[in-house]
Amino acid sequence: MEHQQPIQGWYCTCASGAREVGMCSHVTALLWHLGVERAVVATSMHPLAAVKLVYAACLINNAGDVGYSGPTYIAIRSAKHDKSISANHRDDFNRLVKLQEFNSAALDSSNNVKPIVIITVDGGPDENPRFPKTLASSIDIFKTHNLDALFVLTHAPGQSAFNAVERRMAPLSHDLSGLILPHDHFGTHLDANGNTIDLELEKQNFKKAGEVLAEAWSNTVIDSHPVVASYVNSSFTSQVSSKIDESWCDRHVLQSQYTLQIVRCNSQDCCGEWRSNYLQVFSQRFLPPPVPFVQGSSGLVIAESDSEQDRFCGSLFQRLQLSKLIHKELNSSSVPFDYFCTSVKQSIPKRICNICNKYFPTMERRKNHCKIHKSKITIIDTEISSSDENEHHEPTLQSINKSADDQLKNIYIIHDLAEWLKPTFEEI
Repeated sequence: MEHQQPIQGWYCTCASGAREVGMCSHVTALLWHLGVERAVVATSMHPLAAVKLVYAACLINNAGDVGYSGPTYIAIRSAKHDKSISANHRDDFNRLVKLQEFNSAALDSSNNVKPIVIITVDGGPDENPRFPKTLASSIDIFKTHNLDALFVLTHAPGQSAFNAVERRMAPLSHDLSGLILPHDHFGTHLDANGNTIDLELEKQNFKKAGEVLAEAWSNTVIDSHPVVASYVNSSFTSQVSSKIDESWCDRHVLQSQYTLQIVRCNSQDCCGEWRSNYLQVFSQRFLPPPVPFVQGSSGLVIAESDSEQDRFCGSLFQRLQLSKLIHKELNSSSVPFDYFCTSVKQSIPKRICNICNKYFPTMERRKNHCKIHKSKITIIDTEISSSDENEHHEPTLQSINKSADDQLKNIYIIHDLAEWLKPTFEEI
């Protein structure tokens, strides 16, 4: 099946599709890549009853190339009795790093999780890196395993088929051919109309079916690497805290439309010692944004439009070397990560903090961030200017005379009360 290339295809390829990694001479000891895939298995006892979360470790060779092979972990859950939430991914990650089959891929010589982790996901509502619960789960992983850097990347809409995990779905699906899962091992839990009459018995029957499915998949070998499958009871699933420390995120987190970056800071009191030489390579800590270049008459310049011929996207290290050129060309000291993402370019001005110029992937995240700038005193500006008629107008922080009373310093001025009181959720 042919997949249509999205308008931001080059951007997503550059942001999350690079197939080579250059970090250190012994890169495999520091970094590992994990792909995540969610799928559904139907049984006769309940339509779409089983949800399987597939985690595929992609091994990195000595040359720094990210491959498609590695051990696979499958967490099987009941779609009826459990929910597919970001907490499941966090719990599954904590479980798989303890598996013996993942030792070489996930652990360093000290049996700790490698300091740099890259996770690619399909981008569903339970795993999209721009959503707050995914952020909270990722922060838990980052803190629990004392990581130097955690990157969560997603594919553009319609492009999840290129996820590395998809290559392992065919042999897994093949193993289901002819497999009959028991739906009433401990007795029937359905009435004559197919309605559930005994919920606890239904859970027991489904657990048995899940264990049979896990046993079948655990006997699978993909490209000489093992598959580990297990059934996870819904009672074992924990929740993610809805509270996010915005001050901590301001120092450690960079979110965009398709990426989430969480990086250790330089404060030993906050994050302790670095476990790798990541900071020596990325002195600015966060990865630079994808930028399209063209070769002009005076040298290398930034492409002005997506339709320009001979346009190419610089590699990671090219963008690091050309950082000064990028900022000079754009006449800005801060470039939003999604600045060249065509599908969201019109929304970028609304997603930038008016005080610190930091970019966020949603209006909700921006508004939550702005709380750390607000003082105890808030002034509401009720005057209507001509610019208020523009639907893209955003409140700005008016300048205050330096000679004013000290109580008026750092006051957040609201120009449009109706705009300020709008719901925090952005329609997509």
